Amino acid sequence: MTLPALIQKNQETELTTRAKRMYSEISQAIKLYEAQNGTPGELRGLFEAKNGVSNSGQLAEDFAKYFNGAKVCKKKTDRGCSEYFYTLEYSIPYVDSEGNLTARSFSNPKIILNDGIVIGVNQANGCGIKVTEEKHDANGRPVTDADGNPVMSTWYTACTWLYIDTNGPKKPNKYGMDAFELEVHPEKLTVGSAALTGRDSLKSLLTNGKLKYTNYKVGEKMEF
Repeated sequence: MTLPALIQKNQETELTTRAKRMYSEISQAIKLYEAQNGTPGELRGLFEAKNGVSNSGQLAEDFAKYFNGAKVCKKKTDRGCSEYFYTLEYSIPYVDSEGNLTARSFSNPKIILNDGIVIGVNQANGCGIKVTEEKHDANGRPVTDADGNPVMSTWYTACTWLYIDTNGPKKPNKYGMDAFELEVHPEKLTVGSAALTGRDSLKSLLTNGKLKYTNYKVGEKMEF
């Protein structure tokens, strides 16, 4: 095995280990919430917006109580928090409206755990809200019908989305490698539903220990 290949293998082994630990820690925190509140299989009390108004910062504070010694950063300007607001590259090539390969700003309120795991918190205005919008393919391109009209897509929100970086600001800062999305529904925690935020990689990791992602360069035009 060549030195670059060995370095990559060692990196992926470390990232895989951290991702599994991340999933376990969050699952255990949710179980602790259920146990302390006597609500097994019911997560609305913690993760559903109060009175239909989302407050991700408050949820971050509430959820952080189930992680020993966790720190909360509601915004970049909070003391000692600026390093935790950065950009995450998608797990697959994804384009913006101009066809340029792009990434996502990791700007949500955050929980920082003692072992360096960072949890971004994005609370919806409610659980299972119906959303109808223009459909895009897995790479972000608009989907149209035979006449060139936009195809609409309907989906239902989770109560909360959790965006996790298993080693914090340290590189690679890429979904499918060190970053993943989880969804909290009224009754359970699930792997995120979007391919671009590491869905396939996390499912693969949890079943056979293998990461799945595609390297690309942000800012370049995507060749199809």
